[in-house]
Amino acid sequence: MTQILHYIRAISFIETRLLQNLTVIHGSGVLLNYWRNFQELPLVGLARYEVTSKVENKSKLFAHTVTALLPGHFDPRDRHLAFLLTCVGGERFLVGGNEKPFPVVNTSDSLPGKVSEPAGCTLTVEYTDLLGLLPVLD
Repeated sequence: MTQILHYIRAISFIETRLLQNLTVIHGSGVLLNYWRNFQELPLVGLARYEVTSKVENKSKLFAHTVTALLPGHFDPRDRHLAFLLTCVGGERFLVGGNEKPFPVVNTSDSLPGKVSEPAGCTLTVEYTDLLGLLPVLD
């Protein structure tokens, strides 16, 4: 049996306006079609990515949540961002796209009073769509 290593080792972001001409293959994933200028965020350890599904108004919705600890503050500056997640095994997943709804980015900076508690910026990305988990195929 093949071991699947779906641990997120890298998170990169791009403004959604730069994601024109994506090819979404329903049930399979997404093709970026050419090189995109994603900017990698520095991570402390591994990130967490969770996708859950539910039915609302006879439509299946997928709720994506990405959580990561960054060593310094990250400011999304009211930009619409999409995220590329890279697993330790090399698999990549796209969270967001060039159309609404866009991912919601929240940050929380922690300057703890104890050395044993982690310090840094907690990045939380929340996104809801109809497509679910989108592996990058190219």
